[in-house]
Amino acid sequence: MDAATCLLMEGGPTAVTVDAVVARSGVAKSTMYRHWATRDELVAAMFTHLVPSFEVPAEGLGFEDSLRALVGSVVQHMSGEQFRKTVPALLMLKTRHQEIAEVEEQLHAQQQSVFDEVFRRGEVEGRVPATVDRELLLTLLVGPLMMAMMFESVPLGDELVERTVAQFLAGLAVASE
Repeated sequence: MDAATCLLMEGGPTAVTVDAVVARSGVAKSTMYRHWATRDELVAAMFTHLVPSFEVPAEGLGFEDSLRALVGSVVQHMSGEQFRKTVPALLMLKTRHQEIAEVEEQLHAQQQSVFDEVFRRGEVEGRVPATVDRELLLTLLVGPLMMAMMFESVPLGDELVERTVAQFLAGLAVASE
C-alpha cells in the first residue's frame, strides 16, 4: 500500500502499475497477485485505505455544533496532500473501472450515513425539513469545500469551516420559510 500510495502521489493514477509497485516495494510479483488479482483491485484497495471514514460527532452535541465538528473534520482531511491527490484520482478512475466505482459507492455511503445522522439532529431541532433530500444537503454543504480544495482558491481552515456552516444554515433557514 505504501509503495502504491507513493506512486499515486508522484505520478497520478497511471503511475500505479503492478510492475511499478513491485519495483518500488521489493515484493515479488507473485506476492502482489496473491493479494490482488488485477491492477484495478490493487487501486481499489489503495483508495479504501486512503480515503478517510468520518465519525459521527458526539451524541450530546446539537445540530449546529455537530455540523461544525463534522465540517471541521472534512476540512482537516482535505488539507492533507494525500487527500487532495487521492480524491480527484478516485473520481476520474471510477468512470472507467467498475471495482473503483464500487469502492467509491461504499465510501460515499459511509460518509452519507455520518452526514445523515447530523442532518437528523437538525430535523429533531426543527432546522432541517423532514422532506428535504439529504443527498442534496450533502452536496450543498461539501461542494464549496471540494471547490476550495481542488482549485486552492480559498485556504482550507477554520475560517472556511465557519463560513461554510454559516452559509449552509442561512440557506436552510430560507428554504424552511
